[in-house]
Amino acid sequence: MKKYYGEETRKALDNFHMTNTPVDLRLIKAVAIVKLAAIKANVKTGKIKRELGRPIIKAAKEVIDGKLDTQFPTDQIQGGAGTSINMNVNEVITSRANEILGSSSIHYLDHVNSSQSTNDVIPTAIRIVILEELGKYLISLNKLSITFAKKEKEFCNIVKVGRTHLQDAVPITLGREFGAYKNLIKRDIKRLEEIKKYLLITNLGGTAIGTSENASKDYITAIHEYLEMETGYKFTPSHDLVDATQNIDPLIHASYLIQLSSVGISKICSDLRLLASGPRAGLAEILLPSYQKGSSIMPGKTNPVILEAFNQVTYQVIGNTQVATQVILAGELELNTMLPVFSKTIIESLTFLTNGINSVNDTVSTIKANSEKIQSNLDTSLVLSTQLSKFIGYDRA
Repeated sequence: MKKYYGEETRKALDNFHMTNTPVDLRLIKAVAIVKLAAIKANVKTGKIKRELGRPIIKAAKEVIDGKLDTQFPTDQIQGGAGTSINMNVNEVITSRANEILGSSSIHYLDHVNSSQSTNDVIPTAIRIVILEELGKYLISLNKLSITFAKKEKEFCNIVKVGRTHLQDAVPITLGREFGAYKNLIKRDIKRLEEIKKYLLITNLGGTAIGTSENASKDYITAIHEYLEMETGYKFTPSHDLVDATQNIDPLIHASYLIQLSSVGISKICSDLRLLASGPRAGLAEILLPSYQKGSSIMPGKTNPVILEAFNQVTYQVIGNTQVATQVILAGELELNTMLPVFSKTIIESLTFLTNGINSVNDTVSTIKANSEKIQSNLDTSLVLSTQLSKFIGYDRA
């Protein structure tokens, strides 16, 4: 198999073998989108000749389309703020572009990396990936919100024991409980939608440290226009490119909001596990679908496996967000160098959550109310004493 990458990629392969897992191809393709927008902007502003631009554009599109996926072997955790990722993409696009052109006229830095730096390419590519994966997650959240709304309506007349401190409290309907779950998810959706506007502000064109060394104002305008054409997202340059290069707080903010969403839904999963506990010696107020045998020794036992799995996804997301916190602490002066591990963790979190939410939605959609058990729990509880206390007083009740 032909290798399109060059010496800088080979050096990275020698230097970085931390995880033995390559950089996520979603990030690679996002970098290639930035390269595509950059070459178009450089051709438009006259910095690169059109005859050199055409094969570079074609090669970048091949990367985006997945035709060169085997050419990106660098480890997902690496030093250099993602320089090896940037170099790898530069080299592959250059080799393929020269192959198309039939010469060696195209240089991986002078042409493919023109008007750019790792320090504005990689943060922008990470934004593209987050927006793409966040979009998928929001679709899943919307579906789950709708499912809870349907259950809210289905269970609206089922009165049950409400509990605080895991003790009987006052009556509530099962529908109100599920309606509260719906509203929590809707708040998550709103918060995550709002963070998008900050992710759309880039440091692209700031090059190394935000001072726009080797990048013209016309180029900065053009590359954002082309980036919007390629992605559908209306990216704009920061009013302070030095600030946007130094500080990655919008990326970390997104990570925190993703964690917040995950934690809330994990709490819902734990509630559902508790409500389904039993089925004979527990609360057993709802019936969950049975997916698989729950024990190799206890006949007839089934477990809430999907809900348990999502709880574990949340533990991983919490860990990933802790990594993100350390990443922002590692920022020094004009650059945060720890973006490779941040990109790994946030892509992982969004992937796990989207898949997890889809599974949870399948479970919630099939939940049934155990009406007999709910009524039995209500009949044997003292929760109605609260209603009685309005008429005869607390002590007598």
